[in-house]
Amino acid sequence: MCDPMSIAVTAMTVVSTGAQMYGQQQQYEAAAQRAEAQNKMYAQNRQNTYKALGREYGDINTRQSQEQQLATEEKEQRTRESRSQMARSRVAAGEAGISGNTVHLGLRDIGGAAARDRSTIDRNLNWTLGQLQRQKQSRQTAAVNRINSVSKGQPPSRGAALAGMASTAASGVTQAASLQPQNNSFGGSSPRPYGGSGWANKTYTR
Repeated sequence: MCDPMSIAVTAMTVVSTGAQMYGQQQQYEAAAQRAEAQNKMYAQNRQNTYKALGREYGDINTRQSQEQQLATEEKEQRTRESRSQMARSRVAAGEAGISGNTVHLGLRDIGGAAARDRSTIDRNLNWTLGQLQRQKQSRQTAAVNRINSVSKGQPPSRGAALAGMASTAASGVTQAASLQPQNNSFGGSSPRPYGGSGWANKTYTR
């Protein structure tokens, strides 16, 4: 028959082991929930960052288009001015009776000045577009840094959690088994037959 005290201690061991396993399960679920929440934060931050980057790219693209359109208009304006100057020079040369190389050189100077102005406009446009393109690269780098500033969630290992609970269960079983009473006889030795020399070993004779 089992000792009541041993039964009580074994029951307490079982309850303690179950509580530990329940606590391990709760820890696993809490860690999984934290990882899921962190992943949602990461995804939301990435989405917001890409939206902001798209707006910034849109603004820069608009600025680039405006700069290109302005440069085109400036070059066309300079070409019209050059042609107008050439026309006035021809009229003035004709009225003054000037012709030949003198007029040709004057017209060439006007055309050369206009060409240099258009070249300057193109050079300034390329510089501006380069600056805007570098702004895009800078915005992209900032976006990557902003995304990386929020880390992804690291979900706990389900295998490791199960292994931990299995280890706890095995430890509990071992501890409970160690508390069971040993089924041995009193004194730890086998009974021996009586081998004395008293009257019990003598045969009764009449």
